[in-house]
Amino acid sequence: MPYDYLRRTTLLVGSTLTVMSGAIIAPALPEISRAYADLPNAELLSKLILTLPALFIALLAPVAGYFVDWSGRKMVLLYSLLLYAFAGTSGAYLSNIYLVLVGRAFLGMAVGALMTSIVTLIGDYFEGRQRSKFMGFQAAFASTGGLVFIVTGGVLADMHWRFPFLIYAASLIVLVMAAISVYEPERVKPADRLRFLDRTLIRAVSKQVWWVYIIAFFSFAVFYMVPVQLPFMLSALEDISNTQVGIAIAAMNITAIPMAFSYSRVKQRLDFPYIMALVYLLVGGGYTVISMSNSYEAMVIGILICGTGFGLQMANINLWLVQLAPAVIRGTLVGYLNTFIFLGMFLSPVFLQPLVVIAGLYTSFMIVSLLLAVCALALLISGLKGFWKQREESSGI
Repeated sequence: MPYDYLRRTTLLVGSTLTVMSGAIIAPALPEISRAYADLPNAELLSKLILTLPALFIALLAPVAGYFVDWSGRKMVLLYSLLLYAFAGTSGAYLSNIYLVLVGRAFLGMAVGALMTSIVTLIGDYFEGRQRSKFMGFQAAFASTGGLVFIVTGGVLADMHWRFPFLIYAASLIVLVMAAISVYEPERVKPADRLRFLDRTLIRAVSKQVWWVYIIAFFSFAVFYMVPVQLPFMLSALEDISNTQVGIAIAAMNITAIPMAFSYSRVKQRLDFPYIMALVYLLVGGGYTVISMSNSYEAMVIGILICGTGFGLQMANINLWLVQLAPAVIRGTLVGYLNTFIFLGMFLSPVFLQPLVVIAGLYTSFMIVSLLLAVCALALLISGLKGFWKQREESSGI
């Protein structure tokens, strides 16, 4: 097809927008906190600028999934890209921090719809090995976007904390690309009487889907320790600029990119639970290094180790869900997945704040790394049980 290359590029570049939706602001968090220091809970409010979009993605992604199934993938994609530009740039010119938070809420709505439509379209356009390969490419492009946009955000934050918000206007370019190249795939429409949150839908879903949702929630709550907690650890070090904070956080994408590109080869050798166990071991190893670091360079090494796990995580969770989801309700189930992912992101600082207050940031990273090791062991055991069960069924035992 004449627009095939442009369509693939649109889906991949669009995926980078979902990453930059929050993380691009991370290097500016300490500066935002200082700008509103006269307000009570200024530090918490600045963190909410990063995480509030995740809450609204979590709340409204299932609604977006419903419209993706009922109204069409392309329409949801185009409107979400338009809202993304207007809501994202609002932080550049709104002076009241509470109005900035309202803008971030609308940004969350746009990102939820954008992610849901893109992942659903990938599931529609591709099958088998091609699908797993493209999921890996999607994760790699998202990591590349994170690398470029976070570093750029750090450079702009050194000029003024409002400047990083201007980069959200990049979605208008993707909007034009999508309007030209994306087509509505042929699909089976849901039954007329099937309603949003219908019990029939819930009963039809494989029980394994709910385990994927739980794993996604936990994984991204842990992942968001990097953009939420590390800027404050790094800025506390002597002579560290916002640009250096941005470079450090973005460094995880340096190792995430090649891992994401290699995902389809990893998937050929390992099943989904084993890959998640590997992810947890790699991220846990990185968090252990961070917990023992007393210099900028040592923290960057820990972040690079984390990146090897994060590079596999997104592609594995997305593909796991897409392969379990019936095509007729794929958009709806992807919407639920985004709810669990971004609810984990939003609640990450809430869950971890008591631990940080009691134990401190460094000890918190060590405790979480131990928790990840336990979870990896549990996934390995469950994977082995599933493997032997399949062996027994195939042999007729």
